[in-house]
Amino acid sequence: MRQSNLFGRTLREAPSDATTPGTQLMLRAAIARPLAAGLYTWLPLGFRVARKVEQILREEQDRVGAQEIRVPVITPAEYWKETGRWDTLEPVTFRTKDHGGREYMIGYTHEELVMHHARNEILSYRQLPAMVYHFQEKGRDEERPRAGLLRAREFVMKDAYSLDRDWDGLDRQYWLQHGAYARSFMRMGLDAISVESDTGNMGGDVAHEFQVLTEVGEDRIIFCSSCEYRANMEKATRRIEERRVVEGAAVPASSELATPGVTTIEALTASLKIGAQDLLKTLLMKDAAGNVVAIVMPGDRELNEPKLRKLLATSDVKFAGGADFAAAKGVAGYVGPIDLDARLLVDVSVETKPYVAGANKKDTHLDNVMLGRDFTGEAVDVHDVREGDACPTCGSPVTIKRGVEVGNIFKFGPYYADKMNATYLAEDGTRKPIMFGSYGIGIGRAVQTIMETHHDDRGLVWPLAVAPFHAHVIALLGKDDSVRTNADALVAELEQAGVEVLY
Repeated sequence: MRQSNLFGRTLREAPSDATTPGTQLMLRAAIARPLAAGLYTWLPLGFRVARKVEQILREEQDRVGAQEIRVPVITPAEYWKETGRWDTLEPVTFRTKDHGGREYMIGYTHEELVMHHARNEILSYRQLPAMVYHFQEKGRDEERPRAGLLRAREFVMKDAYSLDRDWDGLDRQYWLQHGAYARSFMRMGLDAISVESDTGNMGGDVAHEFQVLTEVGEDRIIFCSSCEYRANMEKATRRIEERRVVEGAAVPASSELATPGVTTIEALTASLKIGAQDLLKTLLMKDAAGNVVAIVMPGDRELNEPKLRKLLATSDVKFAGGADFAAAKGVAGYVGPIDLDARLLVDVSVETKPYVAGANKKDTHLDNVMLGRDFTGEAVDVHDVREGDACPTCGSPVTIKRGVEVGNIFKFGPYYADKMNATYLAEDGTRKPIMFGSYGIGIGRAVQTIMETHHDDRGLVWPLAVAPFHAHVIALLGKDDSVRTNADALVAELEQAGVEVLY
């Protein structure tokens, strides 16, 4: 390739809105150009990188026996409605109607569509196991696109889907894909680690993410200092040591404390000269259907919304409004767990000891409030893990690092088959659900992560396997024509040897 013919130009300075090193270098080096927020055009240099990433993935998918297909990007609403995701994905999907009024979604992902084909193509146990994959555009109406290709509104993803007879078969295919992912990232120069993750709106119960540690990452990853425990913050738990239980009879009955105008944890701790761990905060939240729940946790702990969404089986949770407070008999700023008219969820971090809590009465809190004596509720784990907490596996302190999710794998089991009536005729003559797994890698996100983690003060330093060209030959022409002659000969020799040259 002659550099003089290359479409795209380098920039001396990066645009001011490019916030990460990789995004700045992507724009300066003419890898991709923005059309609008979250929408990018690959320029020739970047597209060569993307195609090489795709080829690595294609080779590793073929190695584990997956077969390549292609499913449309414009997908009929009827399949999404079968699983309920037409409604739950509404805030982040692009939708349209044809001239006949039929509804469609730009594919957010493709589980429903592959399962639809599977229920029509797979009739007998003799056709299982099977595994398919494809490369296809996705559309996601991200509210805040960021960091170049890390969080875009349109992107190509490699999806793979495994289909099997039972849990054992699904487990085998799941770990085959896990190995394929580990090899793929290693080949493209990414040091990706596998961590436990939340399944979110994908469904199912078991999932892993592949994370690359970098300060530009949005995710917080929990690491144990002594063992192999690793988890995304959305999934992470901690070991809660057995604590001395304070007998309710040994603690005075709860009594009112006058706290006029004191409505925050910070103000309350300052006023009463106690620590946040000695306060109870009660959060009124509501799910996507408008159902209100109250979450009780110590004042020094934070609510983990993904855990709560999973617990409530809802696509969204948000703070309750004024009407919700009135219906629950709570007072904003003074909400407490006693006599609250709402479903009460008590986080496992709440101890059996006296706390200060809201009295559900303006300008008033209660002293000596105790779990079990003064209130009860459903025991749940919906709090964030923080630095120094005990590892749930070995009890050693955990640390937190930032990472970029470059791939994820999901073990759904019969989750989609049950919703879409996808069954096969088993060996014993009965009909059983097709066991399903899903495995995804975003091409643009992988390239962006390579750029974020492979550069120095002079620019991008591509791993050889994904570099747009292997060699850059520059002929410094003067009056001596032999320079051009020798440079042309060198380029021809390199290309003959299979080396990709930018001349």
